[in-house]
Amino acid sequence: MKIQSHKIISIGASLLVTMVAGAPAIADDTELLLVDPNNTIATPPNIMFILDTSGSMGDPVTTIKPYDSNFDYATGSCDTDKFYWTTLPVEPSCAGGTNTQFVNEAAFVCDDATLRMTGIGAYTDVMVQYRGVDDDDRWQQLEIGNATGLVECKNDSGTHGNGTTGDVYAQAGTGNNEFTSDPDAEIAWGSGDATQAYTVYDGNYLNWKEVSVPTSLPKIDIMKDVTRNLMNAIEDVNVGVMRFTGSDGGRVIHAISPLNDDRAAILAKINGLADGGATPLAEALYESALYWRGLGADYGNLQLETDTASPDFGMPIGDIDPKAFVGEAPGTYQSPTMPVCTRNFNVLLSDGRPVDDAGAQTKALDLPDFGPAACDGTGDGRCLDDISEYLSTVDISSTTEGDQVVTTHTIGFDIDLPILESTASRSGGDYYQAQNAESLTTVLMRIIENILDKGLSFTAPAVAVNTFNRTQNLNDLYISTFLPKADVHWPGNLKKYTISGGVIKDDKNEDAVDPDTGFFKESTRSIWTPVGTNDGIDVTLGGAANKLPLSDNRKLYTNNGSFSDLTAGNNDLTPSNVSAFTDANFGLTGAPGEPTRENVIRWARGQDVLDDNANGETTDTRYVMGDPLHSQPAAVAYGSDPDDPDVVVFTATNDGYFHAIDGDTGVELWSFIPKQFLPNLPALMFNGKSTYKQYGIDGDIVPVVADLDDNGIIDGDDFIYVIFGLRRGGNTYYALDVTDKDSPELLWTASYPEFGQSWSKPVVARVDLDHNSLNDQKAVVIIGEGYDTVHDTAALPSTADNVGAGISMLDLMTGERLWRAGRADDANLTLSTMTRAIPSQIRVIDFSGDGFIDRMYAVDVGGQLFRFDVYRDQTADNLVTGGVIARFGGEGVASAGATDTRRFYSAPDVSIFTDQVLNRRLLAIGIGSGYRAHPLDTSATDVYYSLRDPDLFAKLNQDAYDNYTIALDGNMTEVSGQVNTVITNTSRGWKFTLPADQMVLSASATFDNSVYFIGYKPNVASASTCQVDPGDNFLYRVNVANGDPVANNLDTMTPGESNAARTTALQQGGIAPTPTFLFPGAPDPCTGAECSPPPIGCVGVECFSPGFTNNPVRTLWTQDGIE
Repeated sequence: MKIQSHKIISIGASLLVTMVAGAPAIADDTELLLVDPNNTIATPPNIMFILDTSGSMGDPVTTIKPYDSNFDYATGSCDTDKFYWTTLPVEPSCAGGTNTQFVNEAAFVCDDATLRMTGIGAYTDVMVQYRGVDDDDRWQQLEIGNATGLVECKNDSGTHGNGTTGDVYAQAGTGNNEFTSDPDAEIAWGSGDATQAYTVYDGNYLNWKEVSVPTSLPKIDIMKDVTRNLMNAIEDVNVGVMRFTGSDGGRVIHAISPLNDDRAAILAKINGLADGGATPLAEALYESALYWRGLGADYGNLQLETDTASPDFGMPIGDIDPKAFVGEAPGTYQSPTMPVCTRNFNVLLSDGRPVDDAGAQTKALDLPDFGPAACDGTGDGRCLDDISEYLSTVDISSTTEGDQVVTTHTIGFDIDLPILESTASRSGGDYYQAQNAESLTTVLMRIIENILDKGLSFTAPAVAVNTFNRTQNLNDLYISTFLPKADVHWPGNLKKYTISGGVIKDDKNEDAVDPDTGFFKESTRSIWTPVGTNDGIDVTLGGAANKLPLSDNRKLYTNNGSFSDLTAGNNDLTPSNVSAFTDANFGLTGAPGEPTRENVIRWARGQDVLDDNANGETTDTRYVMGDPLHSQPAAVAYGSDPDDPDVVVFTATNDGYFHAIDGDTGVELWSFIPKQFLPNLPALMFNGKSTYKQYGIDGDIVPVVADLDDNGIIDGDDFIYVIFGLRRGGNTYYALDVTDKDSPELLWTASYPEFGQSWSKPVVARVDLDHNSLNDQKAVVIIGEGYDTVHDTAALPSTADNVGAGISMLDLMTGERLWRAGRADDANLTLSTMTRAIPSQIRVIDFSGDGFIDRMYAVDVGGQLFRFDVYRDQTADNLVTGGVIARFGGEGVASAGATDTRRFYSAPDVSIFTDQVLNRRLLAIGIGSGYRAHPLDTSATDVYYSLRDPDLFAKLNQDAYDNYTIALDGNMTEVSGQVNTVITNTSRGWKFTLPADQMVLSASATFDNSVYFIGYKPNVASASTCQVDPGDNFLYRVNVANGDPVANNLDTMTPGESNAARTTALQQGGIAPTPTFLFPGAPDPCTGAECSPPPIGCVGVECFSPGFTNNPVRTLWTQDGIE
């Protein structure tokens, strides 16, 4: 029996909600989830070092001497003229001479790193290497064994370059000069190959650690040497120094000022430190509070020489810095300069418990808005953590807009001190321990790297609900959630809800969504979550993540070898099967300190080998899932009984896992990690700070259900496949055979040289193609060939895209490419106009209802809209005709400016309607523009277009396409601010120019002759919150025929009222998804009207009534007597 068109089903409704926004520094839409203070408000951080100068700091400890970059430690194993790199938090080893992960010093052009490593010896940033073959040289990831290819880092962007000319930007493209002076021609940091962070070690530094002999040094000398090294290794910060005032508090010996300007003076003050006195920690931190707030000095009073006979008459006594004060004695502090959103830090180092430290117990209570009537705890230093919390929560500057606060990091030097740990944690800082010069160097490096992080700090939302990831099956909703983090791993989850009476309900049968926020209520308990636990807006609570099997029992597979059966042979990711893998499979080199591949496998299975939960156990189970940032899950019903549908939910994450989840219990049946993502596991395992988002499986999941005998049961020759791409995770498509839900098979993988990143959601269809290898069902997978990361850079490329600019048809059963359209001569349909990548889904139409497609529509990033006609019983070269029918962006437009450089990332929305004025039926092809790779870039004037295609069912030959009159922006009738607009027969359709700064970032949906689309408006950084607002979403509903508002008072509505009548403000922030229309099932039992529940529309989890009351009826495009 042949497959009928309604038997190959793509299941799923795509819905995504994100909540927060950031600066346009990241080359993808995660910039809406991130805040980069270095790009939003570029003010250097203020750092006050509070250094212990008590008597105990004169005590010796056994240590190696601090690192001296001017000394040649040549007797070690490493070459001192090489920089060694790694992607793991493990120092490289040169023992045995086998380490080939290095670059020659002459090829290392990251000037920022060279400066930092003079003091610390190690440096972390995103880096790229200029390498390739012949004329294909370009900036790529660092290559093992390549010591001569130039290496550049992100932090050097715009400041150094090759160091000899004004060319300070790493140049995008192939076969070009390495650097350029044009910022628009720079590679897109945070995109493609420019996303991997590396830690680079100076070979001389590694030798220092290898050959240095332990000796005995006073702690204060170690502190001074290491701190001096640090000051020589950093720049673009404001630094101040405090020391203890004997046994009474502390004093400012250098006011906070730009390190670049005052480095010598700061080093001189550090050099002059001497030990003596007690350890008044709380009093010293109290004094810092007076300084930060600009209050009168106490322990650190400025004193002047009063002896008129002295040559120093009128000069400050001791080492107190007069610049810290507004005037003379008794001294009022001049608070540090604090522009809006300045980040302020204390770094407190001490080697002992508080001694002679009772004064702050009363003095701190007089600080403005201190709060508590007394400090908690007992004994000396009891106010230390209270003061740190105060500094981090109470505004310290009345003259700067917004709240300015101070975060305190603490270091226990040769001591583990609980009060220091509490002091850091109560202020949001970190507590570290150091025992010697080496560990103190590492600790200070970590603190400064966190403060100076020119990558990203993340503003985590209460919850980011990926309802691109929302799928309806019967009346169940499966909603995937994620939480942005400043780490390699982002937590994620899959949760279950129901629809009842047109409302999303939780496990308590209560309304799950808060109408004021557009997200879940805090009191909500999702299904699968234990009674008594309200998971609400918490991503990590409840859901499938907390139903994962025990690590020993988990079924985890990969594609390692020739077995298609993922459960067989070398595909099993178990510790007992470790011999089937090599270190290289996991990106390991065998260097000292690296995890073993067995431990990586144990961790991947969910074993808590690093004791992440700090319970002292390393054999218990981690209940953790990764984030499904863009990947749309899919729910498939295997059973025929509505009361027992036997649902399996397939979901994927950027940790690289493809999960099969029991839709009833939430328990994972099995997971699959494509072999290409195994090298990501060690980085996920250590979960260090990450500059950019790490991607794995981030493409939509498309199930293919073939019930060949039409009996409602998957049996006999029936099959179920799932197909998915990787989006920014790579350029491959995967197809799995999941007919047996417990025994998956890898059906095929597909990646061709022309493929860009695999963004395009696959479409499964049938074509009547005369091809000897086409499967019997003539079923194919149709995809746009993906995304070219050249579009992560704002300027429209001057040359055609290298990848993604085409459309492919793959055999559903084998993945073999059967047909291709592109500009290459060997394409089956060669079109010179296919110059831009096509990341969006291809729209396919079967007009006749015979199961074979007749028409396709596609749009490229540059705004070219293509139409294709598909013929019957033809060879590949004669199967399709097609070409450009409209140009709405910058592509093909001479000298297009920024306002005209509109970009298109969403699939065309195709519908049929009757134009009452022309008295004929037409096709409406709707597309909206918006820069999805940079949603915070509002330089383009974005527009929603509705093009009219008058040739409904007639096919055009290639000559007709080659001579087609292409519609342009000027050929479309503007309807914004208008009402009762007449679209004449000379117009090519209508357009709605969005209000300033709005854009369309998801596809539209047409329902009951109304077009629904979302206008997204990003908001700039807020001075009051020092973070980027999540932005605003507006739901537009307009008439498909002429863009009018859908309203009953059009005759009395004025043009000025029309836009408001088109628009409903949504509560959710971030990028709202495509509006989706759901047809809930009737409750059982039911009576009367409840047996025919009306459809509902939803944007994310905000649902509404579209005003349609009839039961849906399946119809064909050609019905109603149309030609």
